[in-house]
Amino acid sequence: MKGTIFILFEDFVTAELGDHAFDDVLASAGLADAEPFVGPGTYPVDHLRALVAAAGERAGQPADELLRAFGRYAFPAWARSAPTLLDGVVGPRQLLEQLDSMVEVEVRKLDPDARPARFTVLAVAGDELLLEYESPAGLFPLVSGILDGIGDWFGTGIDHRLVSTQGTNGTYLITLAATPAGAGAATHG
Repeated sequence: MKGTIFILFEDFVTAELGDHAFDDVLASAGLADAEPFVGPGTYPVDHLRALVAAAGERAGQPADELLRAFGRYAFPAWARSAPTLLDGVVGPRQLLEQLDSMVEVEVRKLDPDARPARFTVLAVAGDELLLEYESPAGLFPLVSGILDGIGDWFGTGIDHRLVSTQGTNGTYLITLAATPAGAGAATHG
């Protein structure tokens, strides 16, 4: 897992739990002596799981709920850090259809040999989509939070639920609400 996720998680913990909370979370997760997380670095997904569990315990919140809240926080933070990536994207449907290539581009910038999560969108009917998520990490609550964050970013609801899993891969049924006129990435600059 790329270091940028860990850096965003540190920012999230600091915002939610206070200025010095991340040091305590690192210690509780048994990672206090680990090297600092750097954006282009690659770290075991188990480190993220340990950090999420420790932060959840500190916050009195189940780890899956905290991971989903982190996903909701992470999407707009990522979007603001790479604004040109969303140039011309006018709504959540278009973003979801381009998500796989966006992730691929951003991760490959940091590590040409990386194997990022894959996202495939299949139209069902009208405003319903299936989003297939493939990753050895199986971070379903994180993906749910990212979907929440996408809805927040565009000022529209995204109703979604995980409808099937196969090991660490899953499929989400997504129903998109109409995007309000004038909503979109340009309103978040």
